[in-house]
Amino acid sequence: MKDRSKNIIVNELYWIILLFPLWWVLGVEQFFWFFSIIFIFLQFLLFSKFKFHINLVIILFSIFLFVYGISFFAISEKMRYITYFRNISTYITSFMLLIITWNVIDKWVQIEKLLKAIVLIMIISSIIAIAAFFSEHFRFIFKSATGYVLPSFISNTGYGGVIANRNVGYLTWFFGLGDYFRPSSLFLYSTMFASTLAITLPVAMFFRNISSGRTKTFYSFVIILLTIALIFTTGRVAILSFILAYIIFMFFKIKSLAIKTLFILFLIFISFLFLFWLHDTGILYSIIDFILHARGEGSVNTRGKIYVETFNNFLERPFFGWGTERDIMGLAYPLGSHSYYLGTLYKQGIVGFSCFILILYALWYNTKIRNVEKSNFNVFNSYGRVIILVFIFNSFTDVLDLDATTMMFIWLLFSLLLVSKKLHIKNL
Repeated sequence: MKDRSKNIIVNELYWIILLFPLWWVLGVEQFFWFFSIIFIFLQFLLFSKFKFHINLVIILFSIFLFVYGISFFAISEKMRYITYFRNISTYITSFMLLIITWNVIDKWVQIEKLLKAIVLIMIISSIIAIAAFFSEHFRFIFKSATGYVLPSFISNTGYGGVIANRNVGYLTWFFGLGDYFRPSSLFLYSTMFASTLAITLPVAMFFRNISSGRTKTFYSFVIILLTIALIFTTGRVAILSFILAYIIFMFFKIKSLAIKTLFILFLIFISFLFLFWLHDTGILYSIIDFILHARGEGSVNTRGKIYVETFNNFLERPFFGWGTERDIMGLAYPLGSHSYYLGTLYKQGIVGFSCFILILYALWYNTKIRNVEKSNFNVFNSYGRVIILVFIFNSFTDVLDLDATTMMFIWLLFSLLLVSKKLHIKNL
């Protein structure tokens, strides 16, 4: 495949990401990623004369998609066909991205270009979120272009409503804050915005690490901006996921085994002392109560019931699952929601869930760098482990395939990590 053809494809990926605010205003971003990546993928096949290379993640992903296809025949509610095709479209988009980037990108400048596009979009999204948090003048509400053509049976649903009627957040309640504005910015929901912020923060940290002078100062500002936006989303799991991921990342950076062992023992000792003190004073139970009920009684109680019923129903179809989420009378949200892991287990069964876990393991193994020589490739891969850890922790309570934009950004980052490792080995 010629360099000119590769550059055309990279530039097309770059521009569809940069124009994301336009797709959001038009209300097409939930569909646009799928159709635009199909177009680029077909273009790639023509340029490459239908010849391309694959890797382990692509193989595992193809098996996962096959299982996803089988699970379609288990869908019991016809109204859930739309949900099924919407969800599988995000995976097909991600799968095509994997193949495109693996075969097209062969220079660091191409990786950097796409990473900077994502960072720029998150800067714009964060500025909108922070402005809306402080002032109602920036809390835009309008009907999207798609809203005028969507059938009423779709626009009247919760998912269709946020596509048809655009806003950058909503008023809600949080312990200590009372009623406040919770920003979602250009993303479908606040939780998806928080998740994407937590996953892209390590990219900004990476750029700060490899920069110097004014550029380093700029990325320091970007990190602060994205962090403030993340805090304002009050996405508890996303915030905690990032903190835990960064602590583990710093631990991995310690070279000495003895220091690592002492650090772990010291951390365990201090934790036990602190927990004992919290228990003795009664503060521990207040903290647990605050974390669980910070958004009110309904949040934890509803999630708890969903998790129990989801697992019980999974046992009825354990191998290939139910295909999609299912509505159950008495529950505010459908079975298979509010947990990526439990949702995958429920929707695609043990077979699909096993593929999902193997994909994550393959991604994690790929970021292992044996050569300690500092280069853009291996530094990016080291920060890639923070990205993967955030994804792993965050997926316990958030279903990240709910928003096509979130999935697009996550899998573009994962794809670039795979390519970065390949180019790092190639350049040794």
